[in-house]
Amino acid sequence: MDDEPNPDQPAAPARTTSGIELRPFYGPEDAAGVDYDREIGDPGAFPFTRGTRATGYQARKWTVRQVMGLGTAEETNQRLHHLLREGQTGISLTGLGYAPFESSDPRAIGLVGRGGVWVDTLADMEGVFAGIPIDRVSINQTGNSIPAFVMILGAAKKRGIPLDSLSGTVQNYVLPWGEAPTYAGNHYVDIIEYCARNLPRWNHTSISVRNTREAGISAAQEMAFGVYEGYYAAATARERGADVNRVGQRLTFFLNAENDLLEEVAKFRAMRRMWARVMRDRLGATDDRACQLRFHVQTSGVSLTAQQPLNNIVRATIHALAAALGGAQSMSVNAFDEAFTIPSQFAQTLSVRTQQIIQLESGLTNVVDPFGGSYAMESLTNELEDRAMAIFATLEGLPAQAAWKFISEASREAAYQRQLAVDSGERPLVGVNCFVEEDEPELQFEAAHRAEPDYDPAWRDKQAARLARVKRERDGARWAAARQRLVDAYRARENIVGPALEAAEAYMSIGEMCEALAAVNGEAELRKRGGFVIRLY
Repeated sequence: MDDEPNPDQPAAPARTTSGIELRPFYGPEDAAGVDYDREIGDPGAFPFTRGTRATGYQARKWTVRQVMGLGTAEETNQRLHHLLREGQTGISLTGLGYAPFESSDPRAIGLVGRGGVWVDTLADMEGVFAGIPIDRVSINQTGNSIPAFVMILGAAKKRGIPLDSLSGTVQNYVLPWGEAPTYAGNHYVDIIEYCARNLPRWNHTSISVRNTREAGISAAQEMAFGVYEGYYAAATARERGADVNRVGQRLTFFLNAENDLLEEVAKFRAMRRMWARVMRDRLGATDDRACQLRFHVQTSGVSLTAQQPLNNIVRATIHALAAALGGAQSMSVNAFDEAFTIPSQFAQTLSVRTQQIIQLESGLTNVVDPFGGSYAMESLTNELEDRAMAIFATLEGLPAQAAWKFISEASREAAYQRQLAVDSGERPLVGVNCFVEEDEPELQFEAAHRAEPDYDPAWRDKQAARLARVKRERDGARWAAARQRLVDAYRARENIVGPALEAAEAYMSIGEMCEALAAVNGEAELRKRGGFVIRLY
């Protein structure tokens, strides 16, 4: 009885990840003074607090887009076919093959097949998409890599699919290298220009702050860092002569969903409003479509635990609910076994089912922004926007390189503080620092699921053998001409996407592309002068 709480003793106030103190309940005074038309608005109306579409999910559900990449092209292709049969409606491709060396390189030992599908040449990308209707299924490319991007295009061309029929997104953004950030953004703008001419249905920019949030930053920081990075990218494109209205219409975001349900829903609402105002007031966008924040959400991976892993199903469902209530355009739900293994087919299928149950059985897609008007939700939305705008103003007042350093340092500090909070028990984690099972039963799966490889060292041997075969069989003269064209374009600072596509179609490997461009001015200069390949090993 001594351990029971005293009902007369007030509990310590709860706080969100952004440090917002939550009241026990909210009333009219917490939303007093809010101008509905100016600060909230109807769904589909500026500043898009309540969503970018007037009908929400009633006419069109979010895209079920599990992040996928496993082993080599064959394993990934098999998994993609399975997930599409089970109702996945989009593709998100991830992998380590964007590193500046080949699978046969000693540095690739232990890497091929970990963290995604390994891609050396166009032959691999053709294998990834074999039999998949990529003219009817949108593709998201994670990782900022022009070689991977052009290999997706090359795979479509090889099958006779017109580029203007493709839809998708490339993770593309600007980093302020060197003392001339205008040129640092050249390859970023190259993709914008190429997409404008050839891929009208392709989102040329995806600002990813999801991994930064995974380090442990707050919801307000995720908003501020994301909006700043989007603002910097759009401003860089504008400096090179791009129309900010056209840029904004194909600029998207890759966000995270965490455990704090109310704060996460408020975050998505507040970030939409914040982005709309930044695009209009700071960048001069006049087209409302350019001011709409459209985003993909991947549920939190760092929140998942190896202990009591079935609990992760509940966690991921909460994250998915937050994304749906917040109006995400597409979603990937992390598999419950990701904390300790490459996701199994069984677990990924369950992630698809989680989204389908929310879409079809929960009823929440029948009403647009169902939390809108809640005293608590509107109060949290306002508070988050205020805090995020204060952080954004700090970043905006810094030189670009200093702003990125600020983001990096904040992320490292957040990761440290998050782990301290878990270790101390301040941040409850069921099964880890509370409700721990000393003799935790081992999960048992059917034999078919247990047989799936976590990691197979033979993947590298298979991948290296295919690379060797491609090099033997490709047209040497075409390869040499494409290599020279790529080098010349890079040296002349021409748009690099077209020459890179020619190189891919000549079956030049990603490693060979990197080596060719590094030879122009050295690897350090390559990275400084625009980051042809940003995602390294």
